[in-house]
This record gives sequence, structure tokens and C-alpha cells, in this order.
Amino acid sequence: MTARKISIHEDRFDTKGVTIAFTAPTPHDPTLVWACADHPDPDLFHPTDDASLAAALAICAACPVRELCLALGQARDEYGVWGGVLLESGKPQAGVPRRGRPPKVGTAA
Repeated sequence: MTARKISIHEDRFDTKGVTIAFTAPTPHDPTLVWACADHPDPDLFHPTDDASLAAALAICAACPVRELCLALGQARDEYGVWGGVLLESGKPQAGVPRRGRPPKVGTAA
């Protein structure tokens, strides 16, 4: 078996981020109005507590492209609030993850 020679530009496009950007691109339609586009604190959409999650969800509540945003977040396996839903690896989450070990689930005696 012989080693295949890699061109100088070939390895630069072999990442998950580039692949996802081609399969689920953000539409550049000037008629789409994203509620979060001009928000001064983008970290708000990566909440660390319930208060910041509620603030992000309030911004998303009135967004006209909410369904499109959620679809993009799920297709790209994103983290954070997308389309009014908290995602982790593109999957909806019930709430903000807590630090430490999760609580033990009691068994019926």
C-alpha cells in the first residue's frame, strides 16, 4: 500500500465545522430579521444559570425566524439557545446543566 500524497489545500477543509457550514448554511436573506442579531451580549445565548436562560428565551420568543434558527442549531449540533430552545450537541435540554454530580435518584423501598 502506498501513501497518498495530500495537497496543500486539501487538509484545511477536513473539519466538522467546515462540513456543517456547507450542509446547513445560514441564509443570507436581507428580509430575514433575527432578534438576536444586534444583541450586545452574545454570551447570553450560552446560559450558565436560570436567569440568563430566561433572558435568552425572552429574546427568542418574539423572533420571526425562530423555527429556522432551531433547525440550523439542530443540524449543526450546536450548543446554547437556538430558536428558543436550549441545545447541547443539537439536542434539546430541559434546563441549564448544573455543576457537579447529578442528584441520586431514590429507589422505592
